[in-house]
Amino acid sequence: MTIEEAFGIVIRRLRRERNLSQEKLSTASCLDRKFISNLEGGKQQPSLVSVFALAGALNSTASSLLYEAEFILRINTPEKLRNDGGYGKIDWISSMEIMMNNGHTSYQGSETILVVDDEKQLRDMLSDFLASYGYTVILAEDGQDALEKYKQNHNDIHLVVMDVVMPRKDGLTCFRQIKELHPEAKVLFMSGYRPDHLQAKENFKMIQKPFSPVEMIMAIRQVLGDGTPSSDS
Repeated sequence: MTIEEAFGIVIRRLRRERNLSQEKLSTASCLDRKFISNLEGGKQQPSLVSVFALAGALNSTASSLLYEAEFILRINTPEKLRNDGGYGKIDWISSMEIMMNNGHTSYQGSETILVVDDEKQLRDMLSDFLASYGYTVILAEDGQDALEKYKQNHNDIHLVVMDVVMPRKDGLTCFRQIKELHPEAKVLFMSGYRPDHLQAKENFKMIQKPFSPVEMIMAIRQVLGDGTPSSDS
């Protein structure tokens, strides 16, 4: 991943969150629509002037845009996590305060989440991230491990956050087998594929990789409780 791609993810997230089309963002920022499209696609390096213009149009700050882009670059590049000596030094709460303009507290919870990914660095990072928000986390390294962990802890698990492509058992197969056991089970997929490329008829929620932690915590709360924290959190 490049810093341009990470910055594009930030702009796309904020634009959709504010319900702005590229055309409206172009008008509000006085930047060319093609320039914004290229930014979101990771094909354009933003200038300092464009960063400030976009921040103003998106009701954000230039520093928060750049901070989130750098943050996304780090967490979506596993080799960078390894080179940095791991994920454990991240101050998640302070980081999210910067990226969400102090709105992070509304996404806290007390539910139990089963996190499934074959990339250990990402798995551990998500565990630390969710734990900082009050969630209990169970980890699984692939679909087979996830199914076994789910069977052992199904009374406690409120949500499964799962990659799609994994060894031994892929996410979609695991999802179907979990649904056979408990039809009301909630699953949030992480994938580099678009939903229509998965060739699955089931109705499920998916967050596309690479993602921002802001997108992840929002998606989790939406699946768990329509974007609001649990009543006992």
